[in-house]
Amino acid sequence: MSGIYFHIPFCKQLCHYCAFHKSISLQSTNDMLECFKKELELRKDYLDQKSVSTIYFGGGTPSVYQPDQIQMLIDECSKYWNIDADAEITLEANPDDLKKKYLEQLRNSSVNRLSVGIQSFHDEDLILMNRRHTGKEAYDTIKRAQDFGFDNISVDQIYGVPGLSMEKWIENLDLVYDLDIQHISSYHLMFDPNTVFSKKLEKGQLIEVEEEESFNQFKYLIDSARENGFTHYEISNFCKEGYISKHNSSYWKQKQYLGIGPSAHSYNLKEREWNIAHNYKYMKAVQEGGEFSEKEDLNFFDRFNDLILTSLRTYWGLDLSLVKEQFGDDLYRHCEKKAAKYIQSKHIRKENNALILSDEGVFISNDIMSDFFYIEED
Repeated sequence: MSGIYFHIPFCKQLCHYCAFHKSISLQSTNDMLECFKKELELRKDYLDQKSVSTIYFGGGTPSVYQPDQIQMLIDECSKYWNIDADAEITLEANPDDLKKKYLEQLRNSSVNRLSVGIQSFHDEDLILMNRRHTGKEAYDTIKRAQDFGFDNISVDQIYGVPGLSMEKWIENLDLVYDLDIQHISSYHLMFDPNTVFSKKLEKGQLIEVEEEESFNQFKYLIDSARENGFTHYEISNFCKEGYISKHNSSYWKQKQYLGIGPSAHSYNLKEREWNIAHNYKYMKAVQEGGEFSEKEDLNFFDRFNDLILTSLRTYWGLDLSLVKEQFGDDLYRHCEKKAAKYIQSKHIRKENNALILSDEGVFISNDIMSDFFYIEED
């Protein structure tokens, strides 16, 4: 199982919380498509496997491209890899891009999964975040996509937003459950450096939500999602039965993936690679045959820490048998020793020789994972 990720680095408008690489200049969108095609050709041998089970268009805002342009990139992938018959092909999209004509054309493409950036159904939150759609538009868009036959839809929701009360958060989630979608990705608002929100926070123009309120919103999300038939399979992700994101799961299950486009990351089980996070420099390097990425070789302990980071965040947990097989008895004992106190405090449970975070453990997952990391002594 391997996947291909396209980073579409364009947005029509900048969201105030977003730290991903993007540009609001759309003048080079066609040139960027040609560079995507060129990079696919240059990196056709990066993946050991010649079959691809997932393709994911993320960003940025991939829906700035028309469905025929998205299909062209899918067809380009098929020149170098065999795309599985049941491959999951996801397009991230803004609600206001998914008009009737766009959905009609997209339905005739190979895209079979939508990830729609709703974030909130409350207009005051959307205005604060500088989103381009209204709450009603978001709701109507999902209904319209379902009418066109899309039956694998994920929506994004953000909690911990300044001014987002528990009452409003419950209303947001009730609308999500009413839509009868298959997947939810929900994240706590982050004040990442160099975003509009981080600058407003520094100036005292925004106040962070109290930690207890954020905790309560996340706890309600977990409980209500479970009550509505969702499985909490990763810290920020929930799905109905049979609708786990195959692409994102490849990241957490140590599978190979190739990232195409500026700032995109790749992993082939031996090294990590990341492309230049600058549109012009990326395109110039690809067009002229220059270097457009950096690499990091992963040593023994890097790979162990990577396994900790990716596995403990999922409901599959950390497989101790795998640790023993791949990393030996010393790191196996290291994990058992670290786990003991968290099992006692009920932050971790042990099932079938796997360490799995409890709901309480999820709330302090970063601290637990950091504690499990093995740091080499100089």
